[in-house]
Amino acid sequence: MKKKIAFLLIETIFVIGLACACSGGQKEEEPLENRDDVSAESAVVEESDAGTEDAADTTIAPDLNRNGIVEEVRLTDMDDGQGQRLEIWENDELIDFEEGYFAHAGRTSIFLCTLEGEDYLLRYHPSMYQGVCTYSYSLSTLTDNQETMVQNNWVNFDINFGSPVHDDFDPEAIAAFMDEINDLLAHSVQMLNTDSDLLDTFEKEGRLYDSLWWLDVWEPEFSRDEEISLLENLRDFQTAMTAVQESVTPEAMDGLPITEPLEMAFYSGAGAWGTSLMLEPDGSFVGDYSDADGLTVYVCQFHGRFGNVEKLTDNSWSLTLEELELDTGRSVGEEWDETGGDYTFHYISSEPYGFNDADETALKTGAQFILYSPDATGHEPGTELYGAAEFQYWMHGRKEFISDDDILGCWGLQNMETGQGFFSDY
Repeated sequence: MKKKIAFLLIETIFVIGLACACSGGQKEEEPLENRDDVSAESAVVEESDAGTEDAADTTIAPDLNRNGIVEEVRLTDMDDGQGQRLEIWENDELIDFEEGYFAHAGRTSIFLCTLEGEDYLLRYHPSMYQGVCTYSYSLSTLTDNQETMVQNNWVNFDINFGSPVHDDFDPEAIAAFMDEINDLLAHSVQMLNTDSDLLDTFEKEGRLYDSLWWLDVWEPEFSRDEEISLLENLRDFQTAMTAVQESVTPEAMDGLPITEPLEMAFYSGAGAWGTSLMLEPDGSFVGDYSDADGLTVYVCQFHGRFGNVEKLTDNSWSLTLEELELDTGRSVGEEWDETGGDYTFHYISSEPYGFNDADETALKTGAQFILYSPDATGHEPGTELYGAAEFQYWMHGRKEFISDDDILGCWGLQNMETGQGFFSDY
């Protein structure tokens, strides 16, 4: 069965994640904490202010591939003026390069991190799209002129407090991650950085230190207290922003805001899998999931009903799953063969993909959905689709919500457990 992967790093389709270098794919190396020869508690780079300078303005002599030969770092502007290119050379041989763009989708920040006299590439990617954030980093060497991962970490969070699609915001987890990356940055020299928010933060702090710029743009609702820790500020931010959000009083409705059956689908833009759905005005539905992998076919037929329909905005309604029954006629996981024409197909009874939870099992009653009309927008906080990053990922013919003229253009149904989306545009 082909594995269906929703995005793990928010902005997978909007930003570049942890990029692999041209010298080849990354391979795993023993984590720092398990190695005797390397310690994360290391001396700072020789010049305390060197971290705020670009590689082009700072004399650095790394040995990232650990062969005893000093490498040369070159930083140049790209021909189109849209970004910069970082190159690492050894004896006139290009062993690694990275290109970073100034546009939001191509932002890149790379540092030379020196721990206990050993050099590492530190890639830091603080990603935010419509208030949905994935902050991640990777620490690697160029062993055998290939990127060799030594350590990495990430934290996901959402600052859209009060929104129906608001996800997790854990001050302790965020602060712990920031302590980790800032400790690495304290032992680093900037080589390539096209992230304007990060550059502005470094300039404000006067060093390579990420203090989370978005904590400073909420006055008068919230103002950072420089006398307390980042963790305490994050807790105060969560409390303040939760308190100021306007509470929405849903309007109860007798049925769905449609007058005719609505045919919808959840499917991949490529591949042979998909789930079709027929949604009725009274909230009842029938569905059919199929995933063909050669002569092996995963199938599931199901029916159910939505109830407790409540109007959230003029273009969105919350729905509660009141019934979900599988009609495949076989228990989940059961396998059987059927011959059709010249072929014998091997069938496997499966869960209802799209009506599943995070564990990929069928949803229980009480699960929440949101139905969006074709006029739903997502260009600013408070609009229906703002922050619904996972749901937007499943749209076909990707739309960018920049102004109120940018609308969904079809009916959409969002599974709030997973963010998976059904659309009427297929």
